[in-house]
Amino acid sequence: SRYCARQGWQVAGLNDRRAVLKFTMDSGREQTLYVIRYDTTLEFSVPSMFGFDSDDDIPHFLSTLLLKRSRERKVGFWCIETIDGRQVYSCMHNAEIQLIDADYFALVVRGLIWECDEFEAEVTRLLA
Repeated sequence: SRYCARQGWQVAGLNDRRAVLKFTMDSGREQTLYVIRYDTTLEFSVPSMFGFDSDDDIPHFLSTLLLKRSRERKVGFWCIETIDGRQVYSCMHNAEIQLIDADYFALVVRGLIWECDEFEAEVTRLLA
């Protein structure tokens, strides 16, 4: 919560294991970022709007696009997470807690929410 306060961000949810941040982007979309603690590691995750009922429904061209985007990233990577029984493209970053300070935290958060929003915009254009 200190890191968020330093950036002027509001925490949408917080407990001893997880923090939830919500951002309204210039695109008008809302991006939700989850920070989950696993022992000495923090997992940052921004699920995209694109979820599929099964592995067979996942479009391969989108997975290829995300693999190419991941190779260009310094912070974060794309993966498929199971959320509420659906397969969801998510932008993630894992970091050891001891390496995180306020500046690194802000860099990761901004990088992930921006990347997810850019991907959603690109796919929306492709499907239009």
